[in-house]
Amino acid sequence: MTIDPPAEIEAGTYTIPVTAQAGSFSAKEELEVNITGTYKMELSTPTGRLSTDITAGKEKMVELQLNNTGSAELIDIKLNQSAPVDWEVTFEPENVDSLLPGESATVKAHIKSSDKAIAGDYVVSLQVQTPEVSDSADFRITVKASALWGWIGVLIIALVGAGIYYLFRRYGRQ
Repeated sequence: MTIDPPAEIEAGTYTIPVTAQAGSFSAKEELEVNITGTYKMELSTPTGRLSTDITAGKEKMVELQLNNTGSAELIDIKLNQSAPVDWEVTFEPENVDSLLPGESATVKAHIKSSDKAIAGDYVVSLQVQTPEVSDSADFRITVKASALWGWIGVLIIALVGAGIYYLFRRYGRQ
């Protein structure tokens, strides 16, 4: 006997009545089937956007959303990361104990770029996993140079201009 349950059936124990008949003889029995459910999980952000900006050496908080899109409860969800050298990524909370079917959980990822990061695009890969299923999302992080160096450049140019003005006023055109 083969039983094909619907793909999105909820986990649980189901009773299936079975009748066998051969000529005038028939037998009835009830079979119990234990459906464990399907394990599916999605990792994203509340807006679905997988990119952000950060200033070199600074920290940025990214809100993550874990969705249980399966029909079984997810237990002991662990979060991992893969980031460029000298970057730090921490999660708050570090693990999610359980997530019922159809529910979501919010996790904050604190991403700190390296002080020596050059302006440009970097990829930080975030993963979630349980013993049954896993998912990952690659975040594109654009590192911007600190505005401090721009202001220092403007100040240097202003000082050089003031120095030239002073020299012309003091000594005139010669």
